[in-house]
Amino acid sequence: MTTIRAEEARLPRRAREAVDRHERVVVLSHDRPAYVIVHPDEYPETGRRRGRSMSEALRLLTSAATPDPEFGDDLEAVRDSVGPLPEDPWAR
Repeated sequence: MTTIRAEEARLPRRAREAVDRHERVVVLSHDRPAYVIVHPDEYPETGRRRGRSMSEALRLLTSAATPDPEFGDDLEAVRDSVGPLPEDPWAR
């Protein structure tokens, strides 16, 4: 990706205001789209960190429900009630 400084490009005020509102701005050349200006938050490759911080992710994981210790037993009961399973479940 090529990066230029803001003073190298002259954007009309209405284009800057549209980008501030997170609207895409299409720049036309000879009545055809030449390029699109987007807000940096809408384009992850600009280096902005995405997602949650590690501490927030850990907090969410620790606040989640604990696994049901009897879940495996329930699955085995279901398998036993079905009968013998095929060797290759994907075979026709």
